[in-house]
Amino acid sequence: MFAEKRIDDLIEAGWHVLDSDFDAAAFQHWRKQAFKCLTDLLGPDHSYTRSFRKHVQSLETKKSAYMGGASLPRPKKNSP
Repeated sequence: MFAEKRIDDLIEAGWHVLDSDFDAAAFQHWRKQAFKCLTDLLGPDHSYTRSFRKHVQSLETKKSAYMGGASLPRPKKNSP
């Protein structure tokens, strides 16, 4: 029963992402639900769970870099 509830929660979160026109907060909620579902169904050390966690962390790192601005390289000025 618990597995079915996790899957239903994940599906509901996915529908909310679609209904919200891919709102960032809705997508973040879906990712959390997906990770919970994988962890509960497969365990935290399963290769799929570890791969998903690594992918999400990679995306978060890229997002932080883009949002920070200071870590982005400045465009070079062309000198005549």
